[in-house]
Amino acid sequence: AIFAGMKRFGWIGFMVLLAFVACHTPTREARRMVDRAERLADTLPDSTARLIDSVLRMPVYFSERERMDMALLQAEALFGDQGNAISPVMDDDFFDNHGNLSTSPELERASAYYAKKKQFAKAAKAALYSGFVQQHYNEKEEAMKSFKEAEQYGGLVNDSLSVAQAEYWMGKMLYYDGMEQEALNSLLISESLIGNRYADRAFIENSKAVLYILMNQYDSAEICLQKGLVWADKAHFEKAQQKILNNYAVLCRLEKKYDHSIAYLTQMVKLNDNEETNLFLYYLNMGKTFASAKEMDSVELYFKHVETLLSNKGIMLESKVSAYDALSQFAEERGDFQNALKFKEQREDFLAKVLVQRQEQAVYRVQHQYDYESLQNVMNKKIIRKHNVILIISVLLLITTIIIVILQYRHKQLLESEKEMKRQMDVLRLDLRQTVKSSVVDNEISSRLRTILLANRILKLTNAPQKEWQSLVSQIMNGGQEPFEAARDVLETVYPHLYSAILGNYPDLTETEAKICLLSCSELSNKEIAEFLGLRPNTVNQNRSNLRKKLDLKPDRMKEQLHAALFE
Repeated sequence: AIFAGMKRFGWIGFMVLLAFVACHTPTREARRMVDRAERLADTLPDSTARLIDSVLRMPVYFSERERMDMALLQAEALFGDQGNAISPVMDDDFFDNHGNLSTSPELERASAYYAKKKQFAKAAKAALYSGFVQQHYNEKEEAMKSFKEAEQYGGLVNDSLSVAQAEYWMGKMLYYDGMEQEALNSLLISESLIGNRYADRAFIENSKAVLYILMNQYDSAEICLQKGLVWADKAHFEKAQQKILNNYAVLCRLEKKYDHSIAYLTQMVKLNDNEETNLFLYYLNMGKTFASAKEMDSVELYFKHVETLLSNKGIMLESKVSAYDALSQFAEERGDFQNALKFKEQREDFLAKVLVQRQEQAVYRVQHQYDYESLQNVMNKKIIRKHNVILIISVLLLITTIIIVILQYRHKQLLESEKEMKRQMDVLRLDLRQTVKSSVVDNEISSRLRTILLANRILKLTNAPQKEWQSLVSQIMNGGQEPFEAARDVLETVYPHLYSAILGNYPDLTETEAKICLLSCSELSNKEIAEFLGLRPNTVNQNRSNLRKKLDLKPDRMKEQLHAALFE
């Protein structure tokens, strides 16, 4: 009963441990959130990104593969196509509408992880998205490295889209660094691989045009802008049309084709004249165009609209810096040095704000990564503590189980030992009874045999009273038998057909040796055996010696060996 109770306790503890591990609530909740994020990835990408960010901040253990997959899922939700006119990765203004967005720090490690696992398609996407985020935070070296990895891994699996997008951003980063020819080569490669993605092709042509303008190759720039308008029109993508028309206006202003520049700007603002940012850009470029044409009255009119819109918080800081620079130049040309100084000071203020904003973005990114790593450390400590508790419980259960098994084994051994001892006791009791019985029988046989000897001696006495003893001796000797025959009858009353068995089993024995063998089964001495057979004791000794040799008997155990051979 004790062992059964201990065994039951061990099994109950083991089942409780399994239930504790399997039903750990945070883990199940985290996995449900990941499943929900996967289902929302195509329809609600922002919700997917927030869910993944929440899951990664939960104190739940995930394997390395799971963390990398979640980081890539979050990036796919943010930067994948999702049916947009243009992929966010190709959108220069994507981060303008998403503030201080930062992906999981795991994304930067995902590329190397997937490459190590030979999953190059995922490695290419992870590297591409990492580079896109890094270039936004001005991490130029890291971004260039990520884009090169995206190009390499994409090439291994013929992922032309990832290669084209990586080449596009490498081209933009190269011309920001003043490496125009290298930038142009990257953009040409991107154009050759992008396929029939019209909006993407429009953006590539626009970037090529900007590069040609910087290189003073205006004819090539115009060709690129014309192609870009065609692709933007096919994609029905107004944003690309606005960018290309604005750059067309800049190109015409540089070529002093002021009427064309104004026409392109007018065409641009008609696409979306309700957006203040678009209007601000229209007024600013119109003012710059009229300033180049030396039509100061028109410049003043448009720059007044610019001053009015500068207080709008939706205008980007970089655009405000450009506006104050244009306003200060216009004021200097008019001789209004006080306003020119004021505009320069405001330009410096907003330029400082731009730098502060970039620093804040960098700090946010670092803080985000630090918070994530700190959370991971805290989570790891909690997981380690939980695992230690589970380990201790498991060890205790294992020790308990081992003890139960050992006790059960020892209990089984004790039962077997007790059973064996009982069997041996039964054997000993049986042997004792047989020994006692045999001893009593042997004593009785020996007593009867000695009585026969006594009767034989009486018969030989000449002065014995014949009549008084005749009746008794006749009874003992079975009506006048010889002593050996009387002894044989006594022994065969206990061991039937003993003499016949001796003669049958040992045919090599002489008659005398057979008789001695029969009488040796009793407790008679050599002298008494000699008296029974009418022989001398030395003759009996000699025959017994011959008997031992023939039957391979030992002198000190002759009787026991004869009993074993004849009666068992």
